[in-house]
Amino acid sequence: MAVLALWLAVILGSTAVFAQAPDAAANPGRARLDTIRTELTQVETSLATPSTTDAELQRQRLRLQPSLEQLRLLVEEQGPRVDQARLRLDQLGPKPDAAAPAESAEVAREREARTKAFSDADETMKIARAAMLQAEQLQTAISDKRRELFAKTLFAPGPSLLSPDAWGSALSTLPEDLRASGYIFGGWLSVVAEAFFGARGFLVALALIGAGLLYIARFRYMPRFKARVGTTQDSGSLHCLYIALAHLVAGAAPPALASWLIYSALNTAGLLPPRIQPVVGAVVAGLAIFAFVQALADALFAPGNAQRRLVSVMDSTARIVVWIASSLALVMSIGKVMEAWLQAIAAGLAVSILVRGILAIVFALTLIAGLYQLRDDDEVEEEACLGPYVPVDGASLGPVRILGWIVGIVVVLAALSGYVVFASFLTEQVLWIGVLVSLFVLVYQLVDLGLMQALTGKGRLALTLKAGIGIRATTLQKIAVVATGALKLILIVVMGMLALAPWGLESGDLASSLRAAFFGFQLGGVTISLSSIIVSGLLFALGLTATRSLQGWLENKFLPTTELDTGLRNSITTAAGYVGHIAAVALAVSSLGLSLERLTLVASALSVGIGFGLQSVVSNFVSGLILLWERPIRVGDQVVVGDAEGIVKKINVRSTEIATFDRSSVIVPNSNLISGVVRNRVRNDRTGRVLISISVPRVYDPTEVRAMLSETASAHGDVLQKPPPTVLFKKLGTATMDFDLICIVAEVDVVARVTSDLNYVIHKRLVEMEPAAVGAELTVKGLEGIEQSLGSIAEAVSREISQRKTPKSKITVRGPAASINDEEPDAAPPEKPAPAEEPDKIPFKDDNKE
Repeated sequence: MAVLALWLAVILGSTAVFAQAPDAAANPGRARLDTIRTELTQVETSLATPSTTDAELQRQRLRLQPSLEQLRLLVEEQGPRVDQARLRLDQLGPKPDAAAPAESAEVAREREARTKAFSDADETMKIARAAMLQAEQLQTAISDKRRELFAKTLFAPGPSLLSPDAWGSALSTLPEDLRASGYIFGGWLSVVAEAFFGARGFLVALALIGAGLLYIARFRYMPRFKARVGTTQDSGSLHCLYIALAHLVAGAAPPALASWLIYSALNTAGLLPPRIQPVVGAVVAGLAIFAFVQALADALFAPGNAQRRLVSVMDSTARIVVWIASSLALVMSIGKVMEAWLQAIAAGLAVSILVRGILAIVFALTLIAGLYQLRDDDEVEEEACLGPYVPVDGASLGPVRILGWIVGIVVVLAALSGYVVFASFLTEQVLWIGVLVSLFVLVYQLVDLGLMQALTGKGRLALTLKAGIGIRATTLQKIAVVATGALKLILIVVMGMLALAPWGLESGDLASSLRAAFFGFQLGGVTISLSSIIVSGLLFALGLTATRSLQGWLENKFLPTTELDTGLRNSITTAAGYVGHIAAVALAVSSLGLSLERLTLVASALSVGIGFGLQSVVSNFVSGLILLWERPIRVGDQVVVGDAEGIVKKINVRSTEIATFDRSSVIVPNSNLISGVVRNRVRNDRTGRVLISISVPRVYDPTEVRAMLSETASAHGDVLQKPPPTVLFKKLGTATMDFDLICIVAEVDVVARVTSDLNYVIHKRLVEMEPAAVGAELTVKGLEGIEQSLGSIAEAVSREISQRKTPKSKITVRGPAASINDEEPDAAPPEKPAPAEEPDKIPFKDDNKE
């Protein structure tokens, strides 16, 4: 029975294994998903432990990152499988109802298989998304716990520096700490002294000699080198930046290299025990940090050499800033060495706290003293005598000084209150951020000036790009501006990350956020990612490029070979552009994973806003489509729209451009052309009508005028003979006759010129045809009584004048009219009045209409 039961178990197990094999083959991602879920469960269990250290949290974070990457990859792979399984199932249509005829057995089996495939793929996708959400939540929980642990450690209260108990405990353990120091360091020095005369000692001696030579070179020869390369007249030039870099390297490299030589020699010779190694490392690092900070401050502020100074401050301010930076670096280096020493001798907690607190207070007092020296009383009194304050000494240092005072006071208060860890952390951050800002200023100016000059100047790189590749100077300048901006942005991001790194923000956090933004996150069933947006943008740009190329080929190559008119060619080109733009948008949207259903939902949600906000735009767009389809006006037509008349140059999506004859452009919305009144002079053909109206006196022979007008029009080369020119006798007036000359030209564009030419010729012919007497006579009757009255007045005046001995006036009467000239002392004797004539006949010529 036992053997039979064993065989039965083997058979059943084999059956189960063979039954699970096809499932694993059909859905290979399920096995990976089960493994990842197990890993996530273990990480979640370890996070539930209350006493988790920062190192353990960091280890769990590194363990979680590969699982999260695999989940993202699995979701990306499983998405197309779910879509394919859904499409295959949809091809079979809905399952028939119970009342409907049953489907065939083959279709039922196919439906069952496809339904199972879709269910498995969809289930795997759901589990993968849930696992990815779990992994992201675990990652967030790890970051939160690390920040919480960091805050607890940073703001953990300790014994105050003013506490007598702390000083008492430190004094009680001080003798033991001193004995431990003497034992450890005395023993180490004896070992070094014994090994000094051997081979190991020879290596250490060489290192000491090399370090001494480097220090001699730094203090004796580097000043000469600085003086030789540090002469420049342009404080904002690229050469000034090169000098600053040379000063930085010359000031920081020798001490750092000397310290490294000594440490490497001692370590190689085996003269660094485990307890002594951190102390020597702290000494070496302190010397390198002090030299680097001092060289960096000298490179930026250049005390005593304002020509190469990168920061606009006075000489006194520059010297004080360099002193502050060097002093703070020295205090920080001494503090790190003291901490390593106390850790090596396993000093008491009270001693460690007191030493760290005292060093933090010394650091803060040094900072405050330096900030206080930036502005002395003499300068304040001089400015008060000169009137209102005008900032000339680096106004940007004002906020820095205020912030420095605040930090210094906070450090002192925190150290005295017992928050020594927080005070020490602030001191480290002051020096760290100061170094970062200084490096940022140096590298920022180097990128700004160096890259721009390299790409836009007369350097080898710019000449190679222009001559070898063929890039124009303007294009190269644009590339330089874009590259400089991108590098500046990267530099700002890197500096921000480095500044926030000690506060618990690691590069992995930002990298994971950037990775999630780049590779996508789920929003409403749609994966939104920077990569998909970039790909979509590239596809849209590719579609636009192809559309422009097609339009150019149609406009310049293909359509000119056809017999189509200009307007129809423009309609075809514009329609091709519309189709290309729609295809490009559809391609870009499809690459984002947006289906037609989702676009319909979005469009329905935005339809109200679009209806009100874009009503005029949509109306003009539809009107433009109607113009291209019905073609009531075409490109090249001469139209009259309101007060504007000109040639249609382009029919755009929203408006139509009309070029008037005074060389101005009129932009008319397409809706105005559809709903308004438009006069198209070339709607059916391009022939133009010339109309000239003239008025001639009645003395002309109408037949001769008609013949002259017909001959003049027929003789012009641009006037069509079919139909022939026509002369109409429009009006017969009292003094003039009106004629209209009507003729047709082949092109409407020449109507104005033909009209001008005909007017010149008609005027010349009329002058040649002018009769001998062209004036008309005007007879005025009824003037006899006026004539007799004037005669009587003239006789009376004559008698009065003759009676005077000295005439003072002369009255002259001529004809029917008289002119009186007063005050003429030397006047001639009066003339006799002219005899009365018959009623006057005055010639009168009227060339105008009555």
